[in-house]
Amino acid sequence: MDQEKRKRTRVPVHFDVSIKLGGKLIEVQIVNISLTGILCTSNRLFQKNAACQVVISLRDDLKITIDSKILRIGEEETAISFVAMDEESFVHLRRVVEYNADDADRIEKEFRKKAFD
Repeated sequence: MDQEKRKRTRVPVHFDVSIKLGGKLIEVQIVNISLTGILCTSNRLFQKNAACQVVISLRDDLKITIDSKILRIGEEETAISFVAMDEESFVHLRRVVEYNADDADRIEKEFRKKAFD
């Protein structure tokens, strides 16, 4: 999808990330992240529309845990949408996206818009 059509800016990041799915912890690599989801490497255990949790390790003592849903599974990449997170996790997520974005002001503007229509 063209970046201009997206509602949220996606930024490339490199953090350890795990997907909690059906009692299993699956290690993946993030391709990019936005305020509403991630694109990550695929895994054969992923199932479309499955509820999961995304756990992003920012440091050994700081992890963001986000209730999520698997939207789309490709051969190499999977799109996961964020469904719910606590306020502290959202603050950290927002900072990660702002810090890694080419235009932090754009992220601020996106934050003020509705996330979902």
